[in-house]
Amino acid sequence: MTHGHLPAAGYYADPDNPAVQRWWDGEQWAVPPPPPPADKPPPILTAERPATNVLAIASLILALAWVAFIGSILAVVFGHVALAQIRASEGREAGRGVAIVGLVVGYIGVGILGFLTLALLAA
Repeated sequence: MTHGHLPAAGYYADPDNPAVQRWWDGEQWAVPPPPPPADKPPPILTAERPATNVLAIASLILALAWVAFIGSILAVVFGHVALAQIRASEGREAGRGVAIVGLVVGYIGVGILGFLTLALLAA
């Protein structure tokens, strides 16, 4: 490039090898040059959504099913295990809210089971 009038920054043919495009920063050849413009736009990266913990889902289903109150007991157990697994997954698993709802409804079922058991024993 001549020093009288310097061209604007951009890709130009290399003075030593015109078959190669090099980056001119407006004052000098860039070292190392930035990569040449791509023919296609760069891919759009999206964050992968974490999978919902299976035991969290099972906890909620069992809590709602209340299969002879055994579902409530299993809902509490599965809910606690699911919360521990979700915490240990460091963001790879989701479903904390589902597990908590399963726990709450499961504990309500266990409470009703305890109340009915006491009522039957007192009768």
